[in-house]
Amino acid sequence: MTRDEFEEKYGMLPDGCRVLCAVSGGADSIYLLHHLVSISAARQVTVFAAHFNHLLRGEESDRDAGFTQQHCAELGVHLVTGEGDVRGFAGERHCGLEEAARILRYRFLEKTADELKCDRIATAHNADDNAETILMNLCRGAGTSGLAGIPPRRGRFIRPLLHTSRSEIETWLTAHSIPWVTDSSNADQAYTRNRFRRFMKDFLLQENPSFLQAAFRTAELLRTDNDFLDRCAERFLAENFDGTSIPGAALAAAEPAVATRVVRLLCGGNLSMERTCAVLRFAAGIEPGVLELPGRKIQRRHGRVFFPVPRDGL
Repeated sequence: MTRDEFEEKYGMLPDGCRVLCAVSGGADSIYLLHHLVSISAARQVTVFAAHFNHLLRGEESDRDAGFTQQHCAELGVHLVTGEGDVRGFAGERHCGLEEAARILRYRFLEKTADELKCDRIATAHNADDNAETILMNLCRGAGTSGLAGIPPRRGRFIRPLLHTSRSEIETWLTAHSIPWVTDSSNADQAYTRNRFRRFMKDFLLQENPSFLQAAFRTAELLRTDNDFLDRCAERFLAENFDGTSIPGAALAAAEPAVATRVVRLLCGGNLSMERTCAVLRFAAGIEPGVLELPGRKIQRRHGRVFFPVPRDGL
Protein backbone atom coordinates (compact mmCIF):
# COMPACT_ATOMS: atom_id res chain seq x y z
CA MET A 1 0.00 0.00 0.00
CA THR A 2 1.46 3.36 -1.02
CA ARG A 3 1.20 6.45 1.16
CA ASP A 4 -1.38 7.97 -1.19
CA GLU A 5 -3.48 4.79 -1.05
CA PHE A 6 -3.18 4.70 2.74
CA GLU A 7 -4.25 8.32 3.09
CA GLU A 8 -7.12 7.87 0.65
CA LYS A 9 -8.36 4.69 2.37
CA TYR A 10 -8.90 6.60 5.61
CA GLY A 11 -9.94 9.93 4.09
CA MET A 12 -7.04 11.68 5.76
CA LEU A 13 -6.37 14.71 3.58
CA PRO A 14 -9.30 15.68 1.35
CA ASP A 15 -8.62 18.39 -1.21
CA GLY A 16 -9.05 21.86 0.20
CA CYS A 17 -8.81 20.85 3.87
CA ARG A 18 -7.05 22.78 6.63
CA VAL A 19 -4.61 20.62 8.58
CA LEU A 20 -2.77 21.28 11.82
CA CYS A 21 0.55 19.41 12.02
CA ALA A 22 1.87 18.57 15.49
CA VAL A 23 5.59 19.35 15.36
CA SER A 24 7.98 18.46 18.18
CA GLY A 25 11.12 19.13 16.16
CA GLY A 26 12.01 15.44 16.05
CA ALA A 27 12.64 13.51 12.84
CA ASP A 28 9.11 12.09 12.53
CA SER A 29 7.26 15.38 12.87
CA ILE A 30 9.71 17.28 10.64
CA TYR A 31 9.26 14.62 7.95
CA LEU A 32 5.47 14.85 8.31
CA LEU A 33 5.56 18.64 8.05
CA HIS A 34 7.60 18.47 4.83
CA HIS A 35 5.21 15.87 3.41
CA LEU A 36 2.18 18.07 4.10
CA VAL A 37 3.86 21.13 2.63
CA SER A 38 4.85 19.14 -0.47
CA ILE A 39 1.22 18.24 -1.26
CA SER A 40 -0.33 21.53 -0.17
CA ALA A 41 -0.28 23.33 -3.52
CA ALA A 42 -1.56 20.48 -5.68
CA ARG A 43 -4.26 19.48 -3.18
CA GLN A 44 -5.09 23.02 -2.03
CA VAL A 45 -4.35 21.92 1.53
CA THR A 46 -3.64 24.70 4.04
CA VAL A 47 -0.96 23.65 6.51
CA PHE A 48 -0.50 25.01 10.03
CA ALA A 49 1.88 23.78 12.73
CA ALA A 50 1.63 23.46 16.50
CA HIS A 51 4.40 22.89 19.05
CA PHE A 52 3.76 22.06 22.71
CA ASN A 53 6.54 22.53 25.26
CA HIS A 54 6.16 19.97 28.08
CA LEU A 55 8.67 21.85 30.26
CA LEU A 56 10.29 18.55 31.28
CA ARG A 57 13.82 18.87 29.87
CA GLY A 58 14.88 22.41 30.75
CA GLU A 59 17.14 24.01 28.14
CA GLU A 60 16.63 21.08 25.77
CA SER A 61 12.87 21.73 25.69
CA ASP A 62 13.55 25.40 24.89
CA ARG A 63 16.00 24.31 22.17
CA ASP A 64 13.29 22.15 20.57
CA ALA A 65 10.83 25.03 20.61
CA GLY A 66 13.36 27.42 19.06
CA PHE A 67 14.33 24.92 16.38
CA THR A 68 10.67 24.32 15.47
CA GLN A 69 9.98 28.05 15.23
CA GLN A 70 12.95 28.57 12.90
CA HIS A 71 12.12 25.57 10.71
CA CYS A 72 8.47 26.56 10.30
CA ALA A 73 9.51 30.12 9.46
CA GLU A 74 11.85 28.79 6.75
CA LEU A 75 8.99 26.73 5.27
CA GLY A 76 6.54 29.62 5.54
CA VAL A 77 4.22 27.65 7.82
CA HIS A 78 2.23 29.48 10.51
CA LEU A 79 3.22 28.02 13.92
CA VAL A 80 1.27 28.17 17.18
CA THR A 81 3.19 27.35 20.37
CA GLY A 82 2.00 26.34 23.81
CA GLU A 83 3.36 24.93 27.03
CA GLY A 84 2.16 23.15 30.15
CA ASP A 85 3.37 22.00 33.55
CA VAL A 86 3.28 18.28 32.84
CA ARG A 87 4.97 17.28 36.08
CA GLY A 88 2.52 19.31 38.16
CA PHE A 89 -0.45 18.01 36.21
CA ALA A 90 0.74 14.41 36.69
CA GLY A 91 0.85 15.00 40.43
CA GLU A 92 -2.67 16.40 40.47
CA ARG A 93 -4.03 13.56 38.37
CA HIS A 94 -1.95 10.85 40.09
CA CYS A 95 -0.83 9.55 36.70
CA GLY A 96 2.49 9.01 34.94
CA LEU A 97 4.39 11.70 33.08
CA GLU A 98 3.70 10.05 29.71
CA GLU A 99 -0.05 10.08 30.27
CA ALA A 100 -0.04 13.63 31.65
CA ALA A 101 1.99 14.87 28.67
CA ARG A 102 -0.40 13.19 26.24
CA ILE A 103 -3.48 14.73 27.88
CA LEU A 104 -2.10 18.28 27.92
CA ARG A 105 -0.65 17.98 24.41
CA TYR A 106 -3.93 16.77 22.91
CA ARG A 107 -5.90 19.46 24.71
CA PHE A 108 -3.59 22.05 23.18
CA LEU A 109 -3.90 20.53 19.70
CA GLU A 110 -7.70 20.43 19.89
CA LYS A 111 -7.89 24.05 21.10
CA THR A 112 -5.48 25.27 18.43
CA ALA A 113 -7.29 23.37 15.68
CA ASP A 114 -10.58 24.93 16.78
CA GLU A 115 -9.09 28.42 16.71
CA LEU A 116 -7.62 27.87 13.23
CA LYS A 117 -10.75 26.08 11.97
CA CYS A 118 -8.73 23.01 10.96
CA ASP A 119 -10.48 19.93 9.56
CA ARG A 120 -7.61 17.61 10.45
CA ILE A 121 -4.90 17.30 13.11
CA ALA A 122 -1.90 15.31 11.86
CA THR A 123 0.41 13.54 14.29
CA ALA A 124 3.66 11.84 13.32
CA HIS A 125 3.10 8.35 14.74
CA ASN A 126 5.03 5.92 12.55
CA ALA A 127 5.26 2.16 11.98
CA ASP A 128 7.69 1.74 14.89
CA ASP A 129 5.30 3.56 17.23
CA ASN A 130 2.47 1.34 16.05
CA ALA A 131 4.41 -1.89 16.65
CA GLU A 132 5.51 -0.67 20.09
CA THR A 133 1.91 0.13 21.00
CA ILE A 134 0.74 -3.33 19.90
CA LEU A 135 3.43 -4.98 22.04
CA MET A 136 2.58 -2.86 25.09
CA ASN A 137 -1.13 -3.62 24.71
CA LEU A 138 -0.40 -7.33 24.29
CA CYS A 139 1.63 -7.28 27.50
CA ARG A 140 -1.31 -5.65 29.32
CA GLY A 141 -3.78 -8.23 27.98
CA ALA A 142 -5.74 -6.15 25.45
CA GLY A 143 -8.53 -7.30 23.14
CA THR A 144 -8.78 -6.75 19.40
CA SER A 145 -9.10 -2.99 19.75
CA GLY A 146 -5.81 -2.70 21.63
CA LEU A 147 -4.03 -5.22 19.40
CA ALA A 148 -5.12 -3.21 16.34
CA GLY A 149 -2.57 -0.63 17.43
CA ILE A 150 -2.78 3.10 16.78
CA PRO A 151 -5.84 3.99 14.67
CA PRO A 152 -4.90 5.65 11.36
CA ARG A 153 -7.72 8.10 11.91
CA ARG A 154 -9.88 8.97 14.90
CA GLY A 155 -12.23 11.84 14.25
CA ARG A 156 -10.12 14.66 12.85
CA PHE A 157 -6.86 13.16 14.15
CA ILE A 158 -4.88 11.50 11.36
CA ARG A 159 -1.60 9.53 11.28
CA PRO A 160 -0.28 9.62 7.70
CA LEU A 161 3.07 8.02 8.64
CA LEU A 162 1.68 4.94 10.35
CA HIS A 163 3.04 2.61 7.66
CA THR A 164 6.41 4.43 7.37
CA SER A 165 9.32 3.22 9.50
CA ARG A 166 11.53 5.45 11.61
CA SER A 167 14.58 4.36 9.61
CA GLU A 168 12.88 5.35 6.32
CA ILE A 169 12.08 8.75 7.79
CA GLU A 170 15.61 9.43 9.00
CA THR A 171 17.12 8.17 5.73
CA TRP A 172 14.95 10.57 3.70
CA LEU A 173 15.75 13.55 5.93
CA THR A 174 19.47 12.82 5.77
CA ALA A 175 19.38 12.43 1.98
CA HIS A 176 17.70 15.85 1.67
CA SER A 177 19.97 17.52 4.28
CA ILE A 178 17.00 18.38 6.49
CA PRO A 179 17.91 18.74 10.19
CA TRP A 180 15.96 17.60 13.23
CA VAL A 181 16.45 17.55 17.00
CA THR A 182 16.73 14.49 19.22
CA ASP A 183 14.82 14.14 22.49
CA SER A 184 17.28 12.76 25.06
CA SER A 185 14.41 11.20 27.03
CA ASN A 186 13.90 8.73 24.15
CA ALA A 187 16.87 6.80 25.56
CA ASP A 188 15.61 6.82 29.15
CA GLN A 189 14.69 3.25 30.09
CA ALA A 190 12.48 4.55 32.90
CA TYR A 191 9.80 5.11 30.25
CA THR A 192 7.75 2.04 29.30
CA ARG A 193 7.74 2.73 25.57
CA ASN A 194 11.51 3.08 25.48
CA ARG A 195 11.94 -0.36 27.04
CA PHE A 196 9.65 -1.91 24.45
CA ARG A 197 11.50 -0.01 21.72
CA ARG A 198 14.78 -1.53 22.88
CA PHE A 199 13.26 -5.02 23.04
CA MET A 200 11.90 -4.63 19.52
CA LYS A 201 15.28 -3.54 18.14
CA ASP A 202 17.32 -6.08 20.08
CA PHE A 203 15.15 -9.10 19.41
CA LEU A 204 12.09 -8.86 17.15
CA LEU A 205 13.68 -6.96 14.29
CA GLN A 206 16.62 -9.35 14.36
CA GLU A 207 14.28 -12.34 14.29
CA ASN A 208 12.25 -10.78 11.47
CA PRO A 209 13.60 -7.66 9.69
CA SER A 210 10.08 -7.17 8.28
CA PHE A 211 8.46 -7.20 11.72
CA LEU A 212 7.14 -3.63 11.39
CA GLN A 213 5.33 -4.48 8.16
CA ALA A 214 4.02 -7.73 9.67
CA ALA A 215 2.70 -5.86 12.71
CA PHE A 216 1.05 -3.28 10.46
CA ARG A 217 -0.72 -6.00 8.42
CA THR A 218 -1.89 -7.78 11.57
CA ALA A 219 -3.21 -4.54 13.01
CA GLU A 220 -5.11 -3.81 9.79
CA LEU A 221 -6.76 -7.25 9.90
CA LEU A 222 -7.69 -6.90 13.55
CA ARG A 223 -9.01 -3.39 12.96
CA THR A 224 -11.31 -4.72 10.21
CA ASP A 225 -12.64 -7.45 12.52
CA ASN A 226 -13.04 -5.01 15.40
CA ASP A 227 -14.93 -2.48 13.28
CA PHE A 228 -17.35 -5.21 12.16
CA LEU A 229 -18.01 -6.32 15.74
CA ASP A 230 -18.48 -2.71 16.84
CA ARG A 231 -21.14 -2.31 14.13
CA CYS A 232 -22.84 -5.49 15.40
CA ALA A 233 -22.92 -4.00 18.90
CA GLU A 234 -24.37 -0.74 17.56
CA ARG A 235 -27.06 -2.71 15.73
CA PHE A 236 -27.90 -4.66 18.87
CA LEU A 237 -28.28 -1.41 20.81
CA ALA A 238 -30.45 0.13 18.11
CA GLU A 239 -32.77 -2.87 18.35
CA ASN A 240 -32.82 -3.33 22.14
CA PHE A 241 -31.81 -0.18 24.02
CA ASP A 242 -34.66 2.21 24.89
CA GLY A 243 -32.43 5.00 26.16
CA THR A 244 -32.20 3.82 29.78
CA SER A 245 -32.48 0.03 29.83
CA ILE A 246 -32.03 -3.16 27.86
CA PRO A 247 -33.65 -6.64 28.17
CA GLY A 248 -31.38 -8.65 30.43
CA ALA A 249 -32.10 -11.96 28.73
CA ALA A 250 -31.29 -10.54 25.28
CA LEU A 251 -27.98 -9.12 26.51
CA ALA A 252 -27.01 -12.34 28.29
CA ALA A 253 -27.87 -14.42 25.20
CA ALA A 254 -25.96 -12.26 22.71
CA GLU A 255 -22.71 -13.52 21.22
CA PRO A 256 -19.94 -12.79 23.75
CA ALA A 257 -17.93 -10.69 21.25
CA VAL A 258 -21.02 -8.50 20.76
CA ALA A 259 -22.30 -8.54 24.35
CA THR A 260 -19.00 -7.35 25.82
CA ARG A 261 -18.92 -4.44 23.36
CA VAL A 262 -22.51 -3.51 24.21
CA VAL A 263 -21.63 -3.37 27.91
CA ARG A 264 -18.57 -1.21 27.26
CA LEU A 265 -20.56 1.15 25.05
CA LEU A 266 -23.10 1.57 27.83
CA CYS A 267 -20.67 1.70 30.76
CA GLY A 268 -17.61 3.30 29.20
CA GLY A 269 -14.84 1.86 27.04
CA ASN A 270 -12.35 1.53 29.92
CA LEU A 271 -14.40 -1.04 31.84
CA SER A 272 -12.21 -4.03 32.70
CA MET A 273 -12.96 -7.50 31.36
CA GLU A 274 -13.67 -8.72 34.91
CA ARG A 275 -16.32 -6.04 35.46
CA THR A 276 -17.71 -6.46 31.94
CA CYS A 277 -18.30 -10.15 32.66
CA ALA A 278 -19.86 -9.23 36.02
CA VAL A 279 -22.39 -7.05 34.19
CA LEU A 280 -23.25 -9.91 31.82
CA ARG A 281 -23.74 -12.34 34.72
CA PHE A 282 -25.90 -9.75 36.42
CA ALA A 283 -27.98 -9.33 33.24
CA ALA A 284 -28.73 -13.06 33.20
CA GLY A 285 -30.45 -12.88 36.62
CA ILE A 286 -34.18 -12.72 37.18
CA GLU A 287 -34.77 -11.20 40.60
CA PRO A 288 -34.52 -7.42 41.14
CA GLY A 289 -31.06 -6.35 42.17
CA VAL A 290 -28.29 -3.78 42.07
CA LEU A 291 -24.72 -4.16 40.78
CA GLU A 292 -22.18 -1.72 42.19
CA LEU A 293 -19.50 -0.52 39.78
CA PRO A 294 -16.98 2.30 40.34
CA GLY A 295 -18.93 5.53 40.11
CA ARG A 296 -22.23 3.94 39.11
CA LYS A 297 -25.00 1.51 39.98
CA ILE A 298 -26.66 -0.82 37.49
CA GLN A 299 -30.16 -1.98 38.41
CA ARG A 300 -32.18 -5.00 37.33
CA ARG A 301 -35.97 -5.04 37.55
CA HIS A 302 -38.84 -6.47 35.54
CA GLY A 303 -36.39 -8.37 33.33
CA ARG A 304 -34.55 -5.24 32.21
CA VAL A 305 -31.11 -3.88 33.09
CA PHE A 306 -30.99 -0.13 33.74
CA PHE A 307 -27.83 1.87 33.12
CA PRO A 308 -27.48 5.17 35.02
CA VAL A 309 -26.04 7.34 32.25
CA PRO A 310 -27.57 6.90 28.78
CA ARG A 311 -24.95 6.52 26.07
CA ASP A 312 -24.49 9.66 23.96
CA GLY A 313 -26.13 9.46 20.61
CA LEU A 314 -28.61 6.70 21.47
